Amino acid sequence: MGANQLDNCRFCGILFLKDYTDYCIDCFKEIENDFNAINDFLKDSSNHDADIHEISRATNISVRQITDFIRNGRIYAEDFPNLGYPCQHCGELIKRQMLCHNCFDSFSTEIERTLKFEGSPEMSGEPQLWKMRQGNKK
Repeated sequence: MGANQLDNCRFCGILFLKDYTDYCIDCFKEIENDFNAINDFLKDSSNHDADIHEISRATNISVRQITDFIRNGRIYAEDFPNLGYPCQHCGELIKRQMLCHNCFDSFSTEIERTLKFEGSPEMSGEPQLWKMRQGNKK
């Protein structure tokens, strides 16, 4: 990406001169204010046990925005016992990535199985060669 190119703000859609962020200056300031409000809320030790919905209600910041801060590493959810967001597949509370461990393992296994099946000789587009190899083994 070259510096100083035109782009649309990811947040509001307005055309702006993109330099180091995906947001126009107004949205960037608003996002930073949101982050600071959440950070200030979490600095108070009485709020360390708050979950994402409690933080959202207390700060008036959307759950989605808080989730983005966690996913982007700006808020370290492991430091807070109840802070997390739902797995994209099953809804289990997670603190990193998009999928919980179980869903990730399940998808990985399914992908490996699919790749093995598609890589098998009978699926490779060379069925005659595969049949000939099988015939030679008899």
